[in-house]
Amino acid sequence: MHILVVTQFFPPEMGAPAARFGDFARFWRGMGHRVTVLTTWPNAPRGRVIAPHRQRAWTSEDHDGVRVIRTPVLALGDRSTNRKALLYASFAVSALLQGALRRLAPDVVVGTAPPPTVAYVSLLLAQRFGVPHVLDIRDIWPEALLNSGRVRPSLAMATVERLNTWVLRSSAATTTVTAGKCRRLEELGAPADRVHLIPNGVDLNAFDRATREHDAEATQVLEKAGVPPGARLLTYAGVFNPPQGLDLVLDMAATQSDRTDDPLHILLVGDGQLRDHLQRRISRERLKRVHMAAPVRSALVAPIYGRSWASLVVLRRRADTHTIPSKLYECMAARRPTVVSADGEAAELARTADCGPVAAAGTATGLRAQLDALVDDKARAEAYAAHGRAYVEAHNDRAALSVAFMDVLARVVAP
Repeated sequence: MHILVVTQFFPPEMGAPAARFGDFARFWRGMGHRVTVLTTWPNAPRGRVIAPHRQRAWTSEDHDGVRVIRTPVLALGDRSTNRKALLYASFAVSALLQGALRRLAPDVVVGTAPPPTVAYVSLLLAQRFGVPHVLDIRDIWPEALLNSGRVRPSLAMATVERLNTWVLRSSAATTTVTAGKCRRLEELGAPADRVHLIPNGVDLNAFDRATREHDAEATQVLEKAGVPPGARLLTYAGVFNPPQGLDLVLDMAATQSDRTDDPLHILLVGDGQLRDHLQRRISRERLKRVHMAAPVRSALVAPIYGRSWASLVVLRRRADTHTIPSKLYECMAARRPTVVSADGEAAELARTADCGPVAAAGTATGLRAQLDALVDDKARAEAYAAHGRAYVEAHNDRAALSVAFMDVLARVVAP
């Protein structure tokens, strides 16, 4: 089978969308399928092309046996909604031209959203080649943006919602990452018999190998960030954007800044819209136990967690309750307690897996109380670590999830 994947994000970018289809593409190639990825130049999360990459027109490269076609975009930064809209729109135009003009001849086209503009392109390309279209939805836009207040209701948003309904009803199958999103997509018009749950996860073999092979580099990252040797370290690794609600972590640290008996240090690894804001707060409030590291390549995330006492997953209060941060699975895979501050399905998953203490979203005092209790209970921490790893092994190994996704593709190609 020849699978064409259209995605705005792909390795070497960090983050859930790049990891999801970077892994799927590699596993599908390993199963003997031909995989072509239509994407752009690495620019997430800041919206500027990441060095040493430089945009060129219509180039093709090999990524673990997968053909990756990169097409140029207007990467002007993420400082405004308009600039993000230009980034997404320019990829839609560029990818549509790229895909339509090349003789790709796929058997199926997979489009992964958000942004929803990717889905419009992937559906049009599927129609261009006369093959089935599979829509993969990681978050429901513009609904999630409207609920968060990041955008306001408008004619443009209403148009996007109508286009989304067209894509849902025109796709041979729709995959998504949580049970709540399955239900919501059916409410929005997706035929129930075409909606499939393919949750996020982690490639456990690659994760464990990275933990072994890159430990020395991870230690250097900690040293460069100013983490004292032997510190009891709570680590967040991911995107620094508004939905993560990382100000809560600094609020918690600020309430404990005068405690001389506090053994806990916090490490924030990553990048995003709020990085400069968080750095200013750390300096202004003299949060000496909070350390910030520059973004690292994905292979270093596993050993950084391995060097930590516990990992942290934070999600601010949301109107929807069906979002599960993908980093939760990596945290559980690391055999460390996973401390969660979230509501909805993310909190439910953490409790079901029994991977660590759970505090309600947005409650700094509640989060700190959970941490204080865990610091004094070594046996409980070890049990959390073992339970989290066992859960991911049973439910969220990307190798098994890639087989489940392939079953969906096979059914739509040869119904």
